[in-house]
Amino acid sequence: MADFKLTINNLLDSAVRANGDQKIIYKDLQLTYNSFYKNVKNFAANLVKIGVKPGDRIAVIDYDTINYMYCYYSIPMIGAVIHMVNIRYPPEILYYTIKNSEDTYIVVNSDFMPLLMQFKNMFEFIKGFIVYSEHGHENYQLDNVYYADDLLKDTDYNITPPDENDMATLFYTSGTTGLPKGVYYNHRQLVLHSMATAEGLSDDPILLNKTSILLPLVPMFHVHAWGMPYFAIMKGLKYVLPGKYEWDRIVETMEKEHVTNSAMVPSILYLLLQAKRGPEVLGKLKLKSVIGGAALNEGLARSAESIGMSLVTGYGMSETCPILTLASYTNDILPLSEEIKEKYRRKTGVPVPMVNLRVVYQGKDVAKDDTEIGEIIVQAPWLTAGYLKDPEKTAKLWIDGWLHTGDLATMDKYGYIKIVDRESDAVKSGGEFIPSMVLEDLISTVPGVGEVAVTKKSDEKWGERPVAFIKGTATVEAIKEHMQQFVDTGRIAKFWLPDDYIFVDDFEKTGTGKINKVVLRKKLE
Repeated sequence: MADFKLTINNLLDSAVRANGDQKIIYKDLQLTYNSFYKNVKNFAANLVKIGVKPGDRIAVIDYDTINYMYCYYSIPMIGAVIHMVNIRYPPEILYYTIKNSEDTYIVVNSDFMPLLMQFKNMFEFIKGFIVYSEHGHENYQLDNVYYADDLLKDTDYNITPPDENDMATLFYTSGTTGLPKGVYYNHRQLVLHSMATAEGLSDDPILLNKTSILLPLVPMFHVHAWGMPYFAIMKGLKYVLPGKYEWDRIVETMEKEHVTNSAMVPSILYLLLQAKRGPEVLGKLKLKSVIGGAALNEGLARSAESIGMSLVTGYGMSETCPILTLASYTNDILPLSEEIKEKYRRKTGVPVPMVNLRVVYQGKDVAKDDTEIGEIIVQAPWLTAGYLKDPEKTAKLWIDGWLHTGDLATMDKYGYIKIVDRESDAVKSGGEFIPSMVLEDLISTVPGVGEVAVTKKSDEKWGERPVAFIKGTATVEAIKEHMQQFVDTGRIAKFWLPDDYIFVDDFEKTGTGKINKVVLRKKLE
């Protein structure tokens, strides 16, 4: 019997055989799956030609372009590893992740080349920069520059298919404290995740099927864009790439391509509804969307559904590939009233196929009463094996064969969970983590600041926003001016800036001498 491998190569090959004339859309470019496959194979073979070897890790710094889509497939198909770099990291953290993962090549959108060139002496370990540009070739006065469009040219180079257990993808999660942590996945995990996700999304009320047209609004650097670049192609869907996130243009693209389905964090939904023609177009399309990454508040959900959208909550983590649950209807919920179904669409959901999920407190499963709170722990065939080069944190992630999420939830009589809190202190704004320790370090350098703690408050638009508590004699004006310098130089993103600066006489400390952030959060309630 043939030993058929669960690889990205075979996923794409079977999808093209079954749906070769289906389309992938990027701006004015319309590619059939057949044409896309030809380009992917050329890109892959030319990577080998310029020196990429199995096991090499290749960083990708790009928007959600067709180039990124080529990378999602071509890099793993030659046994290399795609490192999906978070373009929202400040320069020093972006550099840290590239260095820590030991990347050998960087595929980079030309928009980001000025940043890399500013620090080019720090990237002497990089063998080659592969530049993707929509404005022609530019001269960067480097000996090791290649151009992505040249890698699409026909070549007689052959590739050696990888094994299903070979690492395929790598990215970093900020987590709650300290530097970002690398998580990684092999081919087998990605294929199984794609199969289970496609199955879960076919349930009511999402009903994803061959006639669905998908435009995802989850950045491709973020947790495999929730797996959509893989499972959508596997299922044979028309796939529309958004490019750089420009809301009015994206709404126009949705209308032009008759998009039926999307996926996004709540803050993206809010921004779409604020776009010039957002409510008109999304309502006309009766857009269905999975919402994840942060809590969906009731007001935003009702605003969206009042114009004809359908929303369903999903849940996962960087460490889980990511999808664990979807708030689709089980047989218990299907016959119930629309009012009750609406409440269930807002819950965190039920596990997708092949996920074992428990909610435990002090080692025991909580009562299925929608009241008792415990930690979500999971098993599934696509969970990360651990954190790259970090056995200590890996040991805390995996305990007795279960991955511990750090998310606190309840479970009801039908097995639906609802997340109620996070064990960590990280601020998650618009679905993206804002590292509080980075902000604390920067604020602490202001003359007159003694102690500082950054925590979070609830926000209708963004889910959570950072708030800084300060002990000292500095003024708010001085701190704001100081922090703006780091925004202007690109060290931190503008959305990282705290919404408020609150002065205190003293901080309440924990038993280990740390500032008690729980007390601070209660002050903001």
